[in-house]
Amino acid sequence: MSDATYTVKTLSDGPPWTAYNEDGSVHFGGVPDRLLKHPEMHRRGITLTVALKPGVVFCAEHLDKPSFVVKVFDLNTEELQIYERLLADIRSPRNHTVPGEIYRDGHPLLIMPSLNDLTTLQLSAGRSPDRLLDIFYQLVEGVEYLHALHIAHLDLCHGNVVAALPYVVLFHPEVRSLRVYVIDFNTSKQLTLGPGVQPAITLPPTQVPPPNGLRHFDPYSWDVYCLGRLFQDVMQTYSYDGKRVPWVAQYYAHWLVGSERGCRSVCCCRPSARTARQVLSVIRLLAPLIALCERFYLTLWGR
Repeated sequence: MSDATYTVKTLSDGPPWTAYNEDGSVHFGGVPDRLLKHPEMHRRGITLTVALKPGVVFCAEHLDKPSFVVKVFDLNTEELQIYERLLADIRSPRNHTVPGEIYRDGHPLLIMPSLNDLTTLQLSAGRSPDRLLDIFYQLVEGVEYLHALHIAHLDLCHGNVVAALPYVVLFHPEVRSLRVYVIDFNTSKQLTLGPGVQPAITLPPTQVPPPNGLRHFDPYSWDVYCLGRLFQDVMQTYSYDGKRVPWVAQYYAHWLVGSERGCRSVCCCRPSARTARQVLSVIRLLAPLIALCERFYLTLWGR
């Protein structure tokens, strides 16, 4: 089959892949027969059980064997090309893409390990200041890596970040214990210009509401803004039972959110991912001293 024929076929064969109930109604949480009977699923022994994103993302959850997620690529987006680039460099220590495989015999599918959400990592691995800053650092590092490749994620949020708890590594040795990963590049863009020179673009639909109702953003700066908002969500989990969030973490997240001025050219409302990562490296190095100063202040002023 020629490339042209393949493209026409797969573009018209993309998601949603819909599951139906016996009465013909749509089963939003179900797995379509074409995946249940898919030869690659049978070859790998994967039995998909539920839709995580109806028609697009499906999961096989097991307690006694590896669990997987299968995503149906939408070829009207850049996601397939982005994953091809990221998976080709999966050994890079700065690459926070979930190790996976692209199935190409027919409509392209992404097959990857099923990991944990960020809240589970926080509650299972302990809520220490060091762990909090480590989560921050891993995410900033991952975004800096994407930006170095001129890739803007554009939809960074709690639902598009996963983590590997230690037990997952027993079934999936390709992932690293307590490592944080970025997923879902469905609305991401590959850009010609890099950070510091890329002007604003029109944002695609995003899960994070843009500030002041704005729709045009420097895409790299938008990712950093979303990181700041994500870190604020992470800190809410950290402090759910009244545990004090370190001041430096609060100020850092606020710095990433910035003060939006609606820049139409290169944005200067917040730091780049590279600068954010460099500053956080210093904060982590000085964390014991910063914690000591915070305790002294609280003792002195009784607050």
